Amino acid sequence: MDWTLAITRHRDALLRMLALLIAAAGDGAVMPRHQRVQVWRVLRPAEAALRRLIVVVKQVWGIKARDAGPSAAPVISGGAKGISGARPPAFALFDPRKRFEPRRPPRGNPRIRFFDDVEIFEPVVVISPDDMVSTQRLNRRLLAVQRALADLPKQARRLAQWEAKRLTARAGTGKYIAPIRPGTPPGHRGRGRHPVDFTLKDCHALALYAIHDPPDTG
Repeated sequence: MDWTLAITRHRDALLRMLALLIAAAGDGAVMPRHQRVQVWRVLRPAEAALRRLIVVVKQVWGIKARDAGPSAAPVISGGAKGISGARPPAFALFDPRKRFEPRRPPRGNPRIRFFDDVEIFEPVVVISPDDMVSTQRLNRRLLAVQRALADLPKQARRLAQWEAKRLTARAGTGKYIAPIRPGTPPGHRGRGRHPVDFTLKDCHALALYAIHDPPDTG
């Protein structure tokens, strides 16, 4: 397999998606809720795909902790809009773990309590898709993805260092320390038809192949 070609092809696909997401997010401090939801639906699987691409880079190029190998990825100009004076965000290298405990009931449900035979109803909060919501967290996530795509080898070194720290800190505990969680990746949609769904599927397969059947890096 031509690993360099595969890495480049999927990196370019993620860069194209990122450009569309940044354009959709706009340069304002707020945006309609329904628009932000649409961006999140693409951003979450894109982050998972990028996380797996970083794993591939680390495995294929044999990047170890404290390895000062050369960067093969060019720097991307520009950035996510609406962020200034803040510490540059770091891309999350590890999948969020699956939650197995029951979720809390949705907010806004009426609750009834009785105090001296007086009924008290909590007001129902109506959420409208047209509500204007903050873009600060979204923009920071977009910027983190952009910075990670700008230098994949650097992110692979970060991953190797974090894995080494987790392995040392959790030695003998049996806790899961891998960056890729078991099962389906975050943002996975079985019947997804968006390009990001296919990119995530391919990157997930490549990462598993690179982990379980690593190439000879010399």
